[in-house]
Amino acid sequence: MRNRIILLFIVLLGLGLRLFRLDSRPLGFTWDEAALGYNAYSLLKTGRDEYSKVLPVVLKSFGDYKPGAYAYLAVPPIATFGLNEFATRLPSAIFGTLLIVIVYLLTRNMFAAGLLAINPWSLYFSRGAWEANVALTLTVLGVLLFIRRRYLVSALFFGLTFLTYQGAKMFTPLLILSLLLIYRPNIKSLIKPLIFLIFLIFPILLGLTTQSGRLKVFSVFSYSRSPSVVGEIERQDNNNPFLFTLFHAEIIDQGRGVLQRYLNHFSPYYLFFAGDWQNLRHSIPYYGYFHLPEIVTVVLGLIFLISNFQSPISKVLLTWLLLAPLPSALSRDLVSGVRSLPLLVPLVVLSGIGLSQLFRHRLLLYSYALILLFFFVYYLDLFYIHAPNFTAVDFLYPYRPALQTIKLLVSNYKKIVITSQLGQPYIFTLFYLQIDPRIYQSQARLRENPQGDVGEVEKFDIFEFRPIFWPADRGLSSTLFVGGQYELPESDLQTTPNLERVSDITYPGGAPALKIVGLK
Repeated sequence: MRNRIILLFIVLLGLGLRLFRLDSRPLGFTWDEAALGYNAYSLLKTGRDEYSKVLPVVLKSFGDYKPGAYAYLAVPPIATFGLNEFATRLPSAIFGTLLIVIVYLLTRNMFAAGLLAINPWSLYFSRGAWEANVALTLTVLGVLLFIRRRYLVSALFFGLTFLTYQGAKMFTPLLILSLLLIYRPNIKSLIKPLIFLIFLIFPILLGLTTQSGRLKVFSVFSYSRSPSVVGEIERQDNNNPFLFTLFHAEIIDQGRGVLQRYLNHFSPYYLFFAGDWQNLRHSIPYYGYFHLPEIVTVVLGLIFLISNFQSPISKVLLTWLLLAPLPSALSRDLVSGVRSLPLLVPLVVLSGIGLSQLFRHRLLLYSYALILLFFFVYYLDLFYIHAPNFTAVDFLYPYRPALQTIKLLVSNYKKIVITSQLGQPYIFTLFYLQIDPRIYQSQARLRENPQGDVGEVEKFDIFEFRPIFWPADRGLSSTLFVGGQYELPESDLQTTPNLERVSDITYPGGAPALKIVGLK
């Protein structure tokens, strides 16, 4: 009974930390979040996605072909709370909270559950519409059910990860294979679940791989060295093909890069000091994915786990630890907080095990708890007070106030031109103006990117999404413009007749973001 009360407190704490100011922290909204939210809204209203596909498994979206499960999970919150940031992010917050319970059931370690409740990595990705966060919870649930010999249900949840997140296509099969090798259960008891899993994931994988351009953009194997670099290496080796093949072949160069990126994810700088230093959408500045004191408990937990390696659960956790960075290591980025998110679980369990070792020494435990509390409060201060000033640009903050202003003026203009410099303005227009999906579905036209990256929608209804060139655009009439400082220069605006100054949008720190002006 005592353990249940403690677990309930931990879960409520975790839920509160994931829900408090969910709509505005992180400040802003990414285009992927807006796409998932609007497609959920479209499914709710019409049973079709934005491109009028009936109940799709994969969402075309910007041409990146997202697995569609998250959009379906967002339908009930949007039906309840309306189309807004809170409702769109709510499924991730709920699944992030469920992960606390599942990790406890998997490890029976209350310290691991408690540390997960306040973990910066889990908190961050539970507070955005991140498919990877939902997929992680489904993965851990699949592992728990597998260990408890509920193979058919386990196969179902493993299969659902493919419907949820692209990175699961690599990590989930490797994890399943590891479980089979570690536990070696009765083969007969696995025949039905394996057949079920194959039938479940084959059409999903087929759908997810038919449009793989976006994956190619991020794959390290899509970026070979330039001919000039290769030529210079050959020249330095006196054009000796044997030396070039032995030391400088493409596979050696790429292998070295993959190994570097793999090891980056175990670096203390990445885990405890900076998080994803390449992408401010993936972490807050000046803080790692784990609280700094957890360096001690992670190391203690690792020592304990290695010393008890004969235990099947120890083998699972160590194998998981080694497999988790692979999807990220095979991408072009030096580190990726979202692709390496599976690394969270074994590391937080190691930290929980290490904290359990300190439990025998009460003075050490209390000292550690006080230090950890200090860092946790410091993290909350960074996240809620200071981070918005750093991340508002990456989270495309200006769209919300700009489109809230436009919403009041739509009927006053025959045309509205919104700059494309921030990226994907059409999906924010659909989201914040809550455009009727039936209206948009009949006009949806995506200009696909020939390089395989995301495409663009250039217009629908009275809206155009393009760069603004004021020397030409100033001659238009009955047009509202939303543009950047260089597209709408102050000196030119002052000399433009029939100009109406509507609003200047700034970032939280006061830096200029967008201008809204109208031509009568």
